Amino acid sequence: MPLLSSTLLLRTHSLTCLTFAYYLVTSPSQLLSSTPIWLLGESMSLRPASYAPEPQPGLHDAGPGSSRISTSHRLSSLITGHGTANMHAERELCALLAVVLVGYAVMIFLFAGDLTLPSLSLSSSASSGKVSSPSSGPATTSSPRRYGEEVHTLLTAQSRWLSLAGLHVLASSGLVAWIYLFHSQAGTNRSVPSSSLSGFPLLANRVTFTAALMDMLFWGYLWTVLKDEGREVAKALARRREFEDDGED
Repeated sequence: MPLLSSTLLLRTHSLTCLTFAYYLVTSPSQLLSSTPIWLLGESMSLRPASYAPEPQPGLHDAGPGSSRISTSHRLSSLITGHGTANMHAERELCALLAVVLVGYAVMIFLFAGDLTLPSLSLSSSASSGKVSSPSSGPATTSSPRRYGEEVHTLLTAQSRWLSLAGLHVLASSGLVAWIYLFHSQAGTNRSVPSSSLSGFPLLANRVTFTAALMDMLFWGYLWTVLKDEGREVAKALARRREFEDDGED
């Protein structure tokens, strides 16, 4: 039996996506330039994302004069209008990503219920089948039918989530392998060529690598949990069939 159920994992993942969406709207730099992303990017020699500001420890160590200079440069660029278009574009990108995350999280939270309700009534249906007899009337005919419908709903939901988890693992692992194998040698101090600022190579950065790695690990673990829960359902069905065969004898 897994430590955490598949429903709890999915709804926790949904709430985590909602939290990320909140930070993307309110403080995207705090999320995209967080310490775990920086550490993972430095360890894998991945370039930073162009839309994620990188921390510069040298400015903090040099004293208050350098911090005043960097602040004055940022203020002058905002006053003259340089960088304002990029700032608006990054805000729009983060807001669009937040909307997608909210919709994705709501769908996961709602459809995760298919894995909970039938499994909770599985034991009660099995226990009701133990005390029923062929001469007990219409209640005995409806209880096995309802039990079969619930088990069918559970098995169908598990099959769909297993397929979805497998697709997530394949896509995320392919993205992780592509970034690490072909774009892991770009130094953080190198300037990205202008030809690579548009198109698919934009995904080859430490932010995308971290998101894809987290997605791969989560859906891989969910896949194993769903397989364990499927085996538990199969064992419960086998015990019920054995009891029904013993009752007929």
